[in-house]
Amino acid sequence: MPIPFLPDAGAGVKEDRKLRKPFVPSQTTAGPSDIAGLLALSLWRLDRIALSGRDPLAFSGEKGESRFPLSSGHGGVVPDSFGEMALRVLDKAKEQGIMMIAIGEPDYPEILTRLSDPPLVLFFQGVLPIRPGIAMAGTRRPTVEARRGFENLARNLAVFGLPIVSGLAAGLDGAAHRGALSGKGTTVAVVGTGLDIVYPSYHRDLAVSILSGGGAIVSEFSPGSPPEGWHFPFRNRIIVGLSAGLVAGPHRRASGTSITVRRALEEGREVVVYDGGAWKDTGEGPQILLEQGAKKVSSAEDVILALGESEIGR
Repeated sequence: MPIPFLPDAGAGVKEDRKLRKPFVPSQTTAGPSDIAGLLALSLWRLDRIALSGRDPLAFSGEKGESRFPLSSGHGGVVPDSFGEMALRVLDKAKEQGIMMIAIGEPDYPEILTRLSDPPLVLFFQGVLPIRPGIAMAGTRRPTVEARRGFENLARNLAVFGLPIVSGLAAGLDGAAHRGALSGKGTTVAVVGTGLDIVYPSYHRDLAVSILSGGGAIVSEFSPGSPPEGWHFPFRNRIIVGLSAGLVAGPHRRASGTSITVRRALEEGREVVVYDGGAWKDTGEGPQILLEQGAKKVSSAEDVILALGESEIGR
């Protein structure tokens, strides 16, 4: 079980390979000491990336194979200071009503273990998803038409009972979350900050609505972590990991959405392109995907047919 800190509380663009086998930690069930150890390892891992000054994606090998140890059997590599830091983080999370779950615990989302570099721990509020959702991502500066269309698509997917996964960012991420809520569905926000920080701050009410609607807000980053630039491309793999496929909205060739698309393909997820009409200067990314064989979708039915019912909700 998670550590409870609240007492009440077709022919699309897809790599020709199957999803990876689940990552299996060194022990079937993580005990309290293992959980603290995995948190220490996670903190050390993130610190290494931050101090390197390099693109966080460079810390994956070919086909996304992680260069970091992924189990608690790290042979004493992690400095003692990170063990002490882990205990402080656990205390802070408890004080703030934030829960944490570690890989190897029964309620850790199984589909995340199929990532090449799954998060060792997840901080979360709300209810973690028990089945894969549909990831939706796109530009932070959409046209009014694209925003309305993306929100409507998310609403209709939610009506079908499909969880919507996005990043709580400005623009189309926010539209996807709002659409899911208006369709009386659940939505998961994967953020690039600690859960005591809402970024952008004007999405605070949206974050509250996600939780009150039965969804979840999750992060690999400990409470107090600010919105640093490298956090967002790194968290995108979790958006992909919680999903059966990705709906890519309008976006530029070099953008956060393009990073999410690339990671989705590396992880064997189907990527489809939302037909949002006039894309203006954000049509470059979708056009490239269409040229590579991605399917164009404009309705929830299109998405379900493109991704395949057998892949959704398993």
